[in-house]
Amino acid sequence: MSSSQASATSPPPPSGRKVNRSCTECTRRKIKCDGRHPCSSCVYYRSADSCEFRQRSRRNAVSRSTFDKTSEQLKLQSKVLETLFPGSNLKDLLEKSQSELLELLSVNHVSPRSKVHQLPPHMPITPGPPPVLPQRREEDGQFASGSPAQGSASVSENGEAAEERQWDESLDQPATVASDDINALGLAADNHPARSYLGVTSMSAVFRTIFQLCPAAKEHTNKCARSLAAVPSPAHPAVPVTGRDPALSVLREQRFIDFYFEHVHPLTPLLDEQDFRSQYASGTRRDGSWMGLLNMVFALGSIASGSEGLHEQYYREARSFTGLDSLGSGNLESLQALCLLGGYYLHYRNSPNMAYGILGTAQRVAIALGLHREPRRAMETPDPGEMESCRRRVETRRRTWWSFFCLDTWACMTQGRPTCGRWESSTMDTYFPSCLYPDDQEATLLRANIEFCLIFERAQHRYAQFSRLSNQEILALDAELQTWYKSLPQETKQVDNAPQRFRFARELLKTRYYNARIILARSLILYMAHDLKRKPAELLPEQAHILDHCCSIAAEAIDSTARYWSPNRIHVWHSSWYLFQACTVPLLSIAINRNMEQRQQKQVSSPSSDRVVSWQTSLAKALDTFAEMRPWMRTSDRSPDIVSALYEALTAAGEVDGQTPSATDGSLDLFGWCDDQLTELDWGVFLGDEGLARGMYPV
Repeated sequence: MSSSQASATSPPPPSGRKVNRSCTECTRRKIKCDGRHPCSSCVYYRSADSCEFRQRSRRNAVSRSTFDKTSEQLKLQSKVLETLFPGSNLKDLLEKSQSELLELLSVNHVSPRSKVHQLPPHMPITPGPPPVLPQRREEDGQFASGSPAQGSASVSENGEAAEERQWDESLDQPATVASDDINALGLAADNHPARSYLGVTSMSAVFRTIFQLCPAAKEHTNKCARSLAAVPSPAHPAVPVTGRDPALSVLREQRFIDFYFEHVHPLTPLLDEQDFRSQYASGTRRDGSWMGLLNMVFALGSIASGSEGLHEQYYREARSFTGLDSLGSGNLESLQALCLLGGYYLHYRNSPNMAYGILGTAQRVAIALGLHREPRRAMETPDPGEMESCRRRVETRRRTWWSFFCLDTWACMTQGRPTCGRWESSTMDTYFPSCLYPDDQEATLLRANIEFCLIFERAQHRYAQFSRLSNQEILALDAELQTWYKSLPQETKQVDNAPQRFRFARELLKTRYYNARIILARSLILYMAHDLKRKPAELLPEQAHILDHCCSIAAEAIDSTARYWSPNRIHVWHSSWYLFQACTVPLLSIAINRNMEQRQQKQVSSPSSDRVVSWQTSLAKALDTFAEMRPWMRTSDRSPDIVSALYEALTAAGEVDGQTPSATDGSLDLFGWCDDQLTELDWGVFLGDEGLARGMYPV
């Protein structure tokens, strides 16, 4: 091998250590550095001792598996924190001491109602993984055991155990007894046995919170109740269904049918009007299913006509055809009768628990009839008339199913109970209603209501769960409702230019939209009221923003009702209930504000802020609207009196523009409010035969 080849293949001689950067001295002098140590420049300038090179920091690249493992660990830690401190902000927890954290932990989980579930003694221990124990949740508005809600009837306000839940809403119940707890009729007397399970969205939660925030308000209402004589509602004479002249009876029934299709049917078009009228005119059907449905139409039509007591007779007649035996002959007419009975009439009679059970039965009947599934095979026939009849039957089945779905959703909006699989996309695929003819507003309005109910169905399911909703969840649901309403066709939202028959149905669609947002917003206030017990006596900016947000929604609802309510008993029944719901938000806000003032040792009579004045203005407008509605309200409707009494109690002097607002012609007509010691007096003694806004749970 030649010397030239050897030099070409041999490695180059090692050179001195070089780095990619200049030494500190060359960098300071801004001159070139050869990278040696010491470098030639530092040797030249006689600063070899200062020749140093900065050490390059080593980059630690994180693998994907390490990142996923760390993220999963962080999620588990967050879940544990949420389980221990539900609804708490991590930043707030960091500011607390160990003793404060332990106290908060004991409040959330050590109370008798919050202990972890244990297996009952009779349950055998079987091999396998342990059951997943649900986290206890904060349910309604009772503060007796340290949570904002205690399951409606598990403990009394004085901490004693309550009786087992039960209620009596039968037709044979005395007229002077009004024990409906869903509409807050049985709230005052803890020893009252009529208590069903309710959650944080209920009216009981609202009033218990108000009384816990301002005990003086409850004392004031008690004094008002004692000072008023228990004047029962006047009894209405029984009117026989069959009059002396059969021709007059037929005319009256036809009139009630007209009122039903004019005022009730547009809300839930579950009947085929053309087919119903033709069958009634023929007079050939006398079977139990048809007679039950017919009498329910008569009962609701008589209410819409303004009759006070005639509906009772039709209800008794319908009840004889819709008993347990009727479940043995399932058909569409019997299902429709159950929907009208449990979806409308029993709520009007102030029997919401009974209505809840009837609608539960109706769901089973509907599923047994297959209404939850879309037909897989369409009928084929050359006869156009038969094809049209088949198409109408299929459409009636769809509308019956979706009308039931809407009725059940509306009725349960403030109960906080599980939805029991009312709608499951994995097992139910019924199509939305379709138009039978051009400009079919019944189908259009029903479809809009279905879309609304599908959104709030998820809200109801979430409220029924054990864990408390976060502010973000509530605001996300509220944003979804707003997006739905904005996406509606303009003609669906317009009320002024709507045909007379559909004007109230359009307005009620908007009213329920406001009511859903009020329920969401009101739960934020209830959670806030509970949290304020353990925090400084002042509202944080975020909490003040929540109050303003909630009250602005309520103010919009009150303004809309004041503008568009209709002088009809069915319409006023719905409008007054939703107006009463809207009034609870400013009442709660005033109670919180008063509680803050008392905790800060301020004078309650100090000048009110602009925020409080706006709340009082909304309540004054609501009471004025109640007064205008009074001629179309039953004499037993007491929702205006309750709002007026609570307003007066919460504001002490209760003056707005120099006068106390009242919906009772100048006097505070308070019925039904009594304290725990007033055991000999029942709500019904004050409420009369039909109770607080009798059936104040319209759908």
